[in-house]
Amino acid sequence: MKSVLFDVDGVFLSEERCFDVSALTVYELLMDQMYLGLKPDIDLSLLKNEDIARIRSDIFVNDEVLKKLKSLGLNSNWDMLYIVFSLHFIQILKELSSNEVEKILQYQQISGNLLQEIGQLIKFDDQIDYPLPLKFLEHVESGKSNIFTRLQDYARNELNTNQVSFFEFKSPLWQLTQSIYQEWYLGSALFKDVEGYEPYKDNKSGFIHHEILLRPIKEIQHLLNDLQDSGYQIAIATGRPRTETLVPFESLNLLSYFDEMNIVTASGVLKSETMFPEYKPLGKPNPFSYIATLNGNKEEEYFKYITHQNNIVKKEEVFIVGDSLADLLSAKKIGATFIGTLTGLKGENAKKELENNGADYIVNHVGNIRDILL
Repeated sequence: MKSVLFDVDGVFLSEERCFDVSALTVYELLMDQMYLGLKPDIDLSLLKNEDIARIRSDIFVNDEVLKKLKSLGLNSNWDMLYIVFSLHFIQILKELSSNEVEKILQYQQISGNLLQEIGQLIKFDDQIDYPLPLKFLEHVESGKSNIFTRLQDYARNELNTNQVSFFEFKSPLWQLTQSIYQEWYLGSALFKDVEGYEPYKDNKSGFIHHEILLRPIKEIQHLLNDLQDSGYQIAIATGRPRTETLVPFESLNLLSYFDEMNIVTASGVLKSETMFPEYKPLGKPNPFSYIATLNGNKEEEYFKYITHQNNIVKKEEVFIVGDSLADLLSAKKIGATFIGTLTGLKGENAKKELENNGADYIVNHVGNIRDILL
């Protein structure tokens, strides 16, 4: 059976809300009195659309930071915001004495209270150097592991320390930043249901019900229906967590087109990394999620999906539809045909990057794949 494996963001749904939430997370951690409490000039409890736009423009330098991270193969919003926050956090720690820094970096757990205590220790009179991540990324090789390794090297050099576990992938600091993102995206009420513990703040309404569809709903429904009628298996592999995938798809009447076993999300990736930590990171561009959604999201098969990845499918039988270099690299790894959409962060500007990296097809939007597959 032929299969079409879809990414979600930049294919079906706009990433705009996810990028907004990423920026709000970094801003809150830097500025809010519950965390580092530097120099807040926007009241996060009274956010307007123009406030969100301004925060995102500052944090990600008119999205140039996001574009650069995606060009380097980093696809997860959790990871991208963590890299950006960590770089600023390292600069803030430089305001402390070496003894104070060493003491902080020895903590095994990191909470909002600890960040608040750090904020009370420092006198940070400088402006945040928002372009700093761009300067950092100029000297980083592509690949998620390379980016995280370089972050630890940066911390080691800037702070003159060998205590850099704070800045590892999935460190307690990563977990904290991920939780704040979830709180913003899900909203305080849904956060408790999904994450299983109390939110840090109880006044966030969430962005999950304000997703932006990239094509008319009827067009997408007809496409999925026609693919199934033509004998294709359709599946999803996304960097979104499970709830953030299922809720919008259900509200848009798209969920019923997909078998539950053929939906693999960041939640599945986290599970696989917990089961086999020696193989992490397993998010894209690692093709684990695409292999799992193709063959069925079965935990008992995770080890096989992790360790058997090279050229495992027939190119004419498996098609991956995505918007990013990470999706393309996943397709090349397993031997699938890649169809790139120009509806992601970079829009038309992604075409050259996808062409240079060997995309098999490039289309303006997901609706155009019917010209290739049907």
